[in-house]
Amino acid sequence: MKVIKKYYTLFLLVFISFSCEKTERELYTNEDGRFVRFTMMVKPDGTQVGHSRQNPSAAVVSKFNYSQKKILKIPVSLTSETFENDITVNFSTNPVGNFTGFKIEPSETLTFSKGKLNDTISISFNQRWPIEPQSSITLKLENASDPEVQIGLPNKKDKFDELTIFLGALKLRYYLPTENMFTINGDAGEEVFFDVSFPDGFFTSEIENKPLVKVADADFSYSLEQLPYTEDDSKITYKLTVEEALKIDEFSYSARIELEELDNYFIGGTKTLTIEKPEKVDRDVTLNTASNFYNLDDPFYRTFGETWMDFNKDGECKWQAFNTFTFPVEVSASHPDAILYDDNGTPSTEDDIYHHAFRVGFNSPNAGRTTNSFNLKRWFENDYTDADKSPGFNITQALEFYPESGTSASNGLVKVISQEVVISSRDDKSYVLQIEGEGVYSEVSPGTFKLEFELRVANSELFGGTQAAKYVLFNTNNYTDPDPLTEGCFMPVEL
Repeated sequence: MKVIKKYYTLFLLVFISFSCEKTERELYTNEDGRFVRFTMMVKPDGTQVGHSRQNPSAAVVSKFNYSQKKILKIPVSLTSETFENDITVNFSTNPVGNFTGFKIEPSETLTFSKGKLNDTISISFNQRWPIEPQSSITLKLENASDPEVQIGLPNKKDKFDELTIFLGALKLRYYLPTENMFTINGDAGEEVFFDVSFPDGFFTSEIENKPLVKVADADFSYSLEQLPYTEDDSKITYKLTVEEALKIDEFSYSARIELEELDNYFIGGTKTLTIEKPEKVDRDVTLNTASNFYNLDDPFYRTFGETWMDFNKDGECKWQAFNTFTFPVEVSASHPDAILYDDNGTPSTEDDIYHHAFRVGFNSPNAGRTTNSFNLKRWFENDYTDADKSPGFNITQALEFYPESGTSASNGLVKVISQEVVISSRDDKSYVLQIEGEGVYSEVSPGTFKLEFELRVANSELFGGTQAAKYVLFNTNNYTDPDPLTEGCFMPVEL
């Protein structure tokens, strides 16, 4: 037993470090037996460790709580010196709670070879499981084709020959695109494709024949079509088709899309999107005013600003500094305000990249994170700042410039692009904010631009209507602090 205890400790260390089969073969000999066992590893927070990832704080478990619709992958490992012929191991499946809406692959037999000492059992779900009584699935390793291969570790307490999956309550999210503004040319027959995202997956039987979106209001005729389901259960694609030519250049046209409420799912991000055909403004695109506010060669490039507010809630209004990552707005080559950014060094025009000459957006360069658009993170307390819960902190079309007379390279009007954004509290309550605003911009020194504008944010629950704030924004951090204002200001709001 001393030898078995020594190798049992060694194997646990191997599990925790996620060593590969090569390392196990180098450390192990068959003198102490050959055995197969479940190697499901779980972090202290209860989540599974991805296969082949290192996590010293994780532990192998025989019971696991699972509350996701995604495929569950369960590793099984064989400890053995190299062998010539494949070894198969049979296992059984025992569901509890009258739940059969799942599929096991492989169904009952695992295979190991001299070059593959790990195999995986995959459980996919095609129905929502009942919560009361709690559903569970127990997998048990039964026997091996090689009689010398033992089932489970040679240890009476923790053999890991059996694994029980307890199925908990599902919380499945859905939302519209984070970049929730699409610009169209206004041609009859023009098509816009967008996705309703289900990052946790969905059950087809629960949503088929149910509308997921509706057009809340529109200034033009359209048709809306849900495209057929695919094997990808993380999204459902819609197509909106413009059915009339939007010919009046002086008018702006828009359609506002909203998510429908869906039983057993919750909206965990963007609730609305806007499809717009802006008014045609006579502007010299070669000015490329927007390019003064971003630099794609610098991944840390930001614009810098000040917000007039009582950030500390001490009764004193002050300018509060902030910065935000600023990026161009990509458009099609046919867009009236498009300017070529990069032809990618090819004669083909298919891979050409065009930017909007007069629009910029705020976004984080890090996936899943957000930037501090309009200093909104200081407008609120107890806010959730990751993109999956508060996508509205990334405003990918935020400001639009209108050069004086359409030809001035140094000054003009600036507009906060009207739209809805979503933020959430750390209590998972989401809020829809309607933003708009306007002001002026000017080149105060060679290459340095200053924006002075008002931002208005509407939400009746948070502000009792609309909250306005004054801003100064620069395309550099080398600026003189603005003079204090004589007007009042606002304090952060607890979400």
